[in-house]
Amino acid sequence: MTLISLGHRPTAWIRWPVLAGVSLILAHLGAVLSGAPPVVTEAVFVAGTASAVLAIWLGLRQHRPVARLPWVLIAAGAGLNSVGDFLLTLYPALFGPLPEMQWVNLPYLLRFPLIAAGLIMLIRRRIPGRPLPAIIDSAIVAVSVSLVSWVFVIDPVRRAMSGAATPLLLVIESMAYPVGDLLLLVLGLSLMLGGGLNLPSLRLFGVYLLVYCGADTWYTIQLLHGRYDYGWGLEASWIAAAVLLGLAGTHPSMRLLGERGVTSGETVSVGRLALLAGAAMLAPLTLAVQHLTGGRPHVLLVAGCCAVLFLLVVARLAGQVQEQRRAAITDTLTGLHTRRYLNEILGTECARANRGGEPLSMILLDVDHFKRVNDTYGHTAGDRVLAEIANRLRASVRDGDIVARYGGEEFAVLLPRTSHTAAVTTAERLRVEIMRTGVVISPTEVITVTVSLGLATVPTQAETPDDLVNLADKLLYESKSAGRNRLTTAAIPPATHPVPSA
Repeated sequence: MTLISLGHRPTAWIRWPVLAGVSLILAHLGAVLSGAPPVVTEAVFVAGTASAVLAIWLGLRQHRPVARLPWVLIAAGAGLNSVGDFLLTLYPALFGPLPEMQWVNLPYLLRFPLIAAGLIMLIRRRIPGRPLPAIIDSAIVAVSVSLVSWVFVIDPVRRAMSGAATPLLLVIESMAYPVGDLLLLVLGLSLMLGGGLNLPSLRLFGVYLLVYCGADTWYTIQLLHGRYDYGWGLEASWIAAAVLLGLAGTHPSMRLLGERGVTSGETVSVGRLALLAGAAMLAPLTLAVQHLTGGRPHVLLVAGCCAVLFLLVVARLAGQVQEQRRAAITDTLTGLHTRRYLNEILGTECARANRGGEPLSMILLDVDHFKRVNDTYGHTAGDRVLAEIANRLRASVRDGDIVARYGGEEFAVLLPRTSHTAAVTTAERLRVEIMRTGVVISPTEVITVTVSLGLATVPTQAETPDDLVNLADKLLYESKSAGRNRLTTAAIPPATHPVPSA
């Protein structure tokens, strides 16, 4: 199954959830504008926030993802959120105020660990091993978002609740809301930045977290200024967040969200670069906003975050340079080193061999009748032949030996500290290993592949890198002219001994 098949008929999926979500928001607005009784307005609000639970349940039944438990936990968290909405808004409209208002906080607070657990499970399944670039990108965004949340939300709540008469439980409850929102936002960013398929369900889930946490944050800021009424805008935002979560849970791509990603986040796209640049700018912007608004400056905290962000950005750039270097010296088809890398190493190894007298041998080998393979079976079969030969060469040499793709169907094996005699043994083993087992080029076809080889050694047969390559290449073509599937080597010059003086 591919993403293409998921995206060709979006209307079949999107029609009823979007219409239902828009209808709920419009119904809520109509109830507010028409002056309907509070019980009607709050009933529409609770139905809207509870719609995510129904939508995810339908998505689980229809799409049957392998990773069901994360979605179940997320749906349970959304369900507890709607229970809290019921207790806080609809219950008083139906039955009067709750006798113990602290019970309202319990479902709201329990939603955080449930949704967080679902996100952590998706992260672990989708991004196993957590590649370093994804960790760094997530850390950059997490540090920036955490700084903004602490300066403008968490710390003001902490200072507002720090009075001596404030019960400790109330302080903990008040701090738990902004901290919980921050936790979910950071986990969601980690899920989105970790690499893997860019699924519509993932994008919808990301927008859900932004709307959901944004509405929570705005309500917290209102509380700090003494305003306790939700208002239509906040309730509509929470309904919209639930609709977005429901869309993420009903989209066909939700069944792929818990599957292992195919990319590691090494490549920095324009969108990712813009996100990281914007995140890195949040720290100095935070200090500027505090200065312009006359707020309490968090100089040391912002300075520390700037230092951490600087180090993370440097680490990310270093990793990107290393990745570009790796890509430049690695052949994409075979995974072997490139000719460029071989030439760099060849100069160093030849100088060492000439200086210390330790032999360096080089094998050049060429696939016999490779053009015939391409013409008969197609270029895909030819690529499979090259990839299989590369695998066999890697498996047949020592750890310190260097195997490279030298040309189209030509390979090179550099054998440091290997005498001519030992290199002949290695070259013959490579030739037999490649020929011994056929190469599977299709489910029904297997072909036998042979190679021709040329072998030269420094310093006994050549001195410079160019001399070594030219001699090995000349001997390779002698093998091909002599009938192919054979090894040709140069004669070792006899050792010269000084004539003793009379």
